[in-house]
Amino acid sequence: MHKFLARTRIRFLFLYFYISIILFSILAGCAPTSQIAKGSSHEVHVERNWELIEAEKVYIKRVRHVNDLAWQLNVHGTKLCPGNESRNIGFMFTDTSSAPIKEKEVYSSVYGKHSGIIITGIAKTSPAEIAGLKIGDVVISVNNQQIPNQNAGKNFSRLIAEASKKSSISDINLKILRSHQILDLQIKPVLACSYPVILQRDDSLNAFADGHSVFITLGMYRFVENDIELMTVIAHELAHNSEGHISKKKGNYWLGGIVDIVAAGYGINTQGIFGKTTSSLFSQEFERDADYVGMYYLANAGIDTTHVAGFWRRMAIEHPSGIKENHGASHPSTAERWVNLGAAHNEIQSKILNELPLLPERK
Repeated sequence: MHKFLARTRIRFLFLYFYISIILFSILAGCAPTSQIAKGSSHEVHVERNWELIEAEKVYIKRVRHVNDLAWQLNVHGTKLCPGNESRNIGFMFTDTSSAPIKEKEVYSSVYGKHSGIIITGIAKTSPAEIAGLKIGDVVISVNNQQIPNQNAGKNFSRLIAEASKKSSISDINLKILRSHQILDLQIKPVLACSYPVILQRDDSLNAFADGHSVFITLGMYRFVENDIELMTVIAHELAHNSEGHISKKKGNYWLGGIVDIVAAGYGINTQGIFGKTTSSLFSQEFERDADYVGMYYLANAGIDTTHVAGFWRRMAIEHPSGIKENHGASHPSTAERWVNLGAAHNEIQSKILNELPLLPERK
């Protein structure tokens, strides 16, 4: 028996050897035949760093642009987000001390050689701009509390959050380093909706809210053609947050989830179908609501809403599957959205003409 197994193993090895030779011969005939010119590994490294640096520069420029527009909506939209405001000074930062070791060269080329909290953006007309804060400033302390080197970004965010509480009335003092000079800046915050807008490094065409923040993908950023279109997208997501749509969806999910749990107690695996079904309830209504309230965010920020609806015509052309009405879809049809936004525009114009408060109508 052992001899039989040994002979079988030898035959298999020979067969494997011959098949390998045949496959190698076939693949060799399909391989590229040109002798390509190659650069050195050092040249590849240099080019890689150049591309990473330029990509970071473009990304941070786009982040500044998004935050400039979001600042206008959040500051002028406080009537639309009651209970969700905080004091804000209108700036962006990055923590270069947390940069991966491999990316230190990239970070230092974009943000400077200082390690710590670097100001990377300042919203136009914001308290930060008025106080004289500049891009590239290194923040040393907040209200005389020095920022620890370890977890600098987290600690800085905590200190700013404490100083930005709605109940506080004092200015925010930032001690900064600028060109080897230590400066003290007194900044008077203003009230704004507390919904930061984050530009995600994601090429998909998407934007969403999580109840606390708004997320815009690079794919969506590149799709919009002008500031009004981008503000339309941001305003829609701000409305999802301020109208409490996210928490309502979660509540609907848990109501359905109770049925799933009860069914599981009787040995029935529903695969979460009831939770999924109830979470999608009112999905189209939430989207209509966000479109409508979003128009008021725009109007309160002084944006002419005349051409806002045109964005959905472009979206329809790029994604024709959303043109027809589909009761099972999560969003209304683009045709309906275009018509509804036009009606919202007319409503807003009537209120402006009659000097009425720019507030959505409520049931």
